[in-house]
Amino acid sequence: MSSFTIARILPEVLGLNGSGASAEILAVSLRAMGHAVSVVDVHGPDDAPAQVDCVSIGSGSASSLQLAAARLIGLVRMFGVWRAEGAFTVAIGTGWDLLGAAVITPEGDTVPGAGIFPSEADHRHARFSGEVAGLDYRGRPSAGYVNQVGVLTRGEGGSPLMSVDASRAPYPVDEGFIGNRMFATRLGGPALAVNPHWSNDIVSSLVETRGHTFTPTDFHDRVATAAAHTRAHIEKRLGVSRS
Repeated sequence: MSSFTIARILPEVLGLNGSGASAEILAVSLRAMGHAVSVVDVHGPDDAPAQVDCVSIGSGSASSLQLAAARLIGLVRMFGVWRAEGAFTVAIGTGWDLLGAAVITPEGDTVPGAGIFPSEADHRHARFSGEVAGLDYRGRPSAGYVNQVGVLTRGEGGSPLMSVDASRAPYPVDEGFIGNRMFATRLGGPALAVNPHWSNDIVSSLVETRGHTFTPTDFHDRVATAAAHTRAHIEKRLGVSRS
């Protein structure tokens, strides 16, 4: 078995609604397979590990945007180092916004992003709050809750994570981002718990770099069953039928 390190970025600022738990969800999945995992909370350059296998960043409130952006500046070099060494990047909500090229604030100011994702966020648009469901990039039913302001424009270098059924304005039909060892979604904090197939995809990529194959355990099967029930309830509330 192998040992993995997951860096959780600015969890005290970017951990809204449980989005900081993405790191723990991935860690639990890896541990269920017998691997050793360390989750390291990174608050600034001084406590950033020299090498990590996965970078996880959560969402934040509108009032935390400027603070988070300022603190991320000191970590941009480390993001580049981690990416160059093959680290997987997982971003939720505002974390995705801030790891893109730039964020336009509600007041029209442009805040530079970390430049990890080929995307740009515009917070001058209305907030969307509500459940969404659809099929992901591999045709798997996926669902969750969104509470995000603004819109995101994706550039080249990746694909939408999922296609949303019967999307309600202003939420787009295409949601999220999947690319070269990059994953992002605007679905809320428990996105990886409600959609453990996404967690499995990330974990599979991580273990394959160590020469292992992802083989689901009883734990993974139980999680998948529970998550399927949760998604079914969301689909029912939305009037979505998969039959």
